[in-house]
Amino acid sequence: MKEEKFNWKDIVRTALLELGGQGHLSEVNKIVEGNPKAKIKIANNPTWQATIRRVVRQYKIFGPLGKGVYKLLEEVHIKTDQQKFIEEPEIDHGIAQGMLLTLGKIYGYETYAPPHDQTIRNFQGKALRDFVSVSDCTDIFRGPNLAKIREIDALWFDEDDYGLFPIYAFEVEETTRVKSGLDRLLKIPRRFPTKFFVIGPSEKEENLFNQYTNQTPFRSFKDRFLFRFYKELEELYNSALVHNDQREQFGIIERER
Repeated sequence: MKEEKFNWKDIVRTALLELGGQGHLSEVNKIVEGNPKAKIKIANNPTWQATIRRVVRQYKIFGPLGKGVYKLLEEVHIKTDQQKFIEEPEIDHGIAQGMLLTLGKIYGYETYAPPHDQTIRNFQGKALRDFVSVSDCTDIFRGPNLAKIREIDALWFDEDDYGLFPIYAFEVEETTRVKSGLDRLLKIPRRFPTKFFVIGPSEKEENLFNQYTNQTPFRSFKDRFLFRFYKELEELYNSALVHNDQREQFGIIERER
């Protein structure tokens, strides 16, 4: 059993459970306002009702039924296995995304991948959509750069009193697309403390990464960019799975944010 957490997603989920699994936002707000555990978040967020409206649009577990009514959907829990890259670019791209989304969940973050990739890419026989918890990031990144940001290969979100914000962003790139990946990462607004990763298979990608991050406009944000090899991601993913299993067997409760 996981240690109890209480972020906005759980606040809304708890309210919908009290309503029998679905309800109007006005009913959700009324329950949330009377929830003792939610009082601190409400006190720190004078626009908490607007936050709840964003939350039900963002998370995959809240299904819209129309006219302000939302239904609580079942969360998909997938146990993944050890994985290696196979040196086929298109397949490896999906493997990398699947590893990143799985790692995000293990480490307690909410996860997102581009809508198109969620449909066409797979990881261990499952569509990538089964590995994401955030279905819509529009409210987080409103503005002219939204379309580019929505195509970033993987995003991990943390939460403050006002909701989700990106803490890590990952682009999985072959040689010809390194600069495009860097461009997309730099579209994330500066107000967020996001760390930018480019994941590539070889030294060719690393050399291009180093070349570009020493040029304008990336040079000014060089301390936020990191390059990692496929092999390093593979090692982290596989070791995280082992540690996660060992932790559960030992009896340590997973702490989620």
